[in-house]
Amino acid sequence: MQTSDTGHSPTRRTVLAAALAGAVGLATAGCARGTQTRPAAGDVVSLFNDNPTWATGYAAAGTALHRLVGYRLSARASPDTSSYQQIVRMSAQTDSTTDLIKWWNGYRLQDIARSGILQDVSSAWDLAAKNGWSNDKELRDSFSYEGKQYGVPLYKSYWAVFYNKPLFAKLKLDVPTDWDEFRRVVATLKAKHITPIASGGATTFESLTWFQQLVNGLDHQFYLDLTAGKASYTDPVCRQAMKLWIELFAAGAFSAPDFNTATVPAQFVQGKMGMHLYGSWNTGAYLSNGVKDANLGLFLLPPPPGGNDSVVVESGVLSVSKKAHKLGAARKVADAWLDPSVQRAWTGFLKDTSADPGVVPKVGAITELAATVRRQKPSQAIRYWEASPPVLIEGNVQDLSAFMINPTAANATRTLSSMQRRADKEWKVWRS
Repeated sequence: MQTSDTGHSPTRRTVLAAALAGAVGLATAGCARGTQTRPAAGDVVSLFNDNPTWATGYAAAGTALHRLVGYRLSARASPDTSSYQQIVRMSAQTDSTTDLIKWWNGYRLQDIARSGILQDVSSAWDLAAKNGWSNDKELRDSFSYEGKQYGVPLYKSYWAVFYNKPLFAKLKLDVPTDWDEFRRVVATLKAKHITPIASGGATTFESLTWFQQLVNGLDHQFYLDLTAGKASYTDPVCRQAMKLWIELFAAGAFSAPDFNTATVPAQFVQGKMGMHLYGSWNTGAYLSNGVKDANLGLFLLPPPPGGNDSVVVESGVLSVSKKAHKLGAARKVADAWLDPSVQRAWTGFLKDTSADPGVVPKVGAITELAATVRRQKPSQAIRYWEASPPVLIEGNVQDLSAFMINPTAANATRTLSSMQRRADKEWKVWRS
């Protein structure tokens, strides 16, 4: 798990300097090869991202963009996320930047927006609202810094429960509508020697999955206050969330904490896994690994007793570099990104929901999920990974990973205390 530098410790500065030196080498090599930073020619706008497997999707979206604004996309990727972030932070300060940059929203976007490397694209949001493509204030706020927006939604995913439809049908299980029904589904799957819930996280960011879900499900407003530094990790809601998490562990609900979630689709096909709480962006991974569209479902996890209908939302960011070689063209792309024709091409590849609620790809699970969101209108919360200052989140994720190895009441108390001590420190750093 990558950690960020706060600027307080000489040792951490030394480590960062070494990392940045490596990034310089990567960026220089990229420029020499012409794969990362060379200006795009003709009617092409360059886009730097950290997912090489999305090239086909960017090409499809680029074809739709070309019809609208006369520009298509050339996607350049660095598959290592840590190196990718370092290259972006360095190259965006120079004329070696690409025109467009893929990033994360929330505090991670604020972190680079306040360094002055991104272009204000508030007008793209105004255009989207005017045309009825998206008028999502909560989402727009998560793309903002000091009242301006520094990116448009690359995607909008909901953290929901993937479930194995044939397995549920075989065991006569219905999609749970409350917490007790959900616990009965867990118990039934466990009794049949099927892992109820795929859940990795002991060594990855995924340890945030159930923490964010349970805290937000218990009290949406508290989750917002907690991630804004206005509430404490030692408060009753967090303690109750950890208690519920421990109860699920005790019931044998989860896979081993070091479980590799990349193997979930194959285990779904084999009937070894029943459910998986994850971002809806992972739908494509199921479909490309042998899970039939008709066999895959998605539902919103019911809140625990006393909780509220709410859902965690994740959204990638398409930003315009302030030093873009084709600044005007990049801004035109940002303005047109949420146009339905572009979104249909993009989500058709991604197999996920769009920030434009009128665009839903022809995928059974996603259609199901979008209909549920329209019907329930759950409160929406930004994913924990982007919801607070990066250094705070990354440290807390490590604490949660350690908790998953030993999910006891005593360890839960120690974990929450550690998370709050870090919050006290890192919020002070961020606000200064």
